Amino acid sequence: MIAVGGSEAVSMCGGPTIPVVLGRLDSMQPDPEDKLPPESLNASGLKECFQRKGFSTQELVALSGAHTIGSKGFGDPFTFDNAYYKILLEKPWRSTTSKMTSMVGLPSDHALVEDDECLRWVKEYAEDQDKFFRDFTNAYIKLVNSGAKWKTL
Repeated sequence: MIAVGGSEAVSMCGGPTIPVVLGRLDSMQPDPEDKLPPESLNASGLKECFQRKGFSTQELVALSGAHTIGSKGFGDPFTFDNAYYKILLEKPWRSTTSKMTSMVGLPSDHALVEDDECLRWVKEYAEDQDKFFRDFTNAYIKLVNSGAKWKTL
């Protein structure tokens, strides 16, 4: 249900329609505590964490684009678009004119523009929303199917 809910939220907020395969078996135990990377990781730590789970740097950066929805300061909190990447490139958290700008994003978001490999994808997605949507869709499908067990008929 979480995978379907996430897909629907993205679509309802103007993002791509992401197909989610149904029939996944529920787990009898909770996910391990370290399933999501800590928000304090630098780019090297993020890349290492995602690589251990079978994701490339491109997929890391694409999935991070989900932060465009919500209240962390990346554009309209109800619109799924590539504003996240455009705002990352501006680095508003470095501004000294307002204390509010220091609250934009998480440390892990900031790290993406401090790493050349991640920055390449941030720039690409800032310039091409359609590419971001395609890559996000593929990475989201890979993420929700990762480690899934399916009902057999």
